Amino acid sequence: MPDTRKGHNPSGAPDPTRARAENNIQKDEKRVHDLIHVLRYVADAAGFEIAERIVLIDSQSGRIYR
Repeated sequence: MPDTRKGHNPSGAPDPTRARAENNIQKDEKRVHDLIHVLRYVADAAGFEIAERIVLIDSQSGRIYR
């Protein structure tokens, strides 16, 4: 059975590159989640509601979040 611990590859060996990549992805996703939360809060405070999907483009990486 493969070792599924964080920072290990499917064979169970430590994989620091994978761990760093996973951490970076989690940080990016948290940034997007926090930004959407703030946008919804601001819209609500101004008496609006966000009705459609928000599409964000990271200006540093160019990654698109839908």
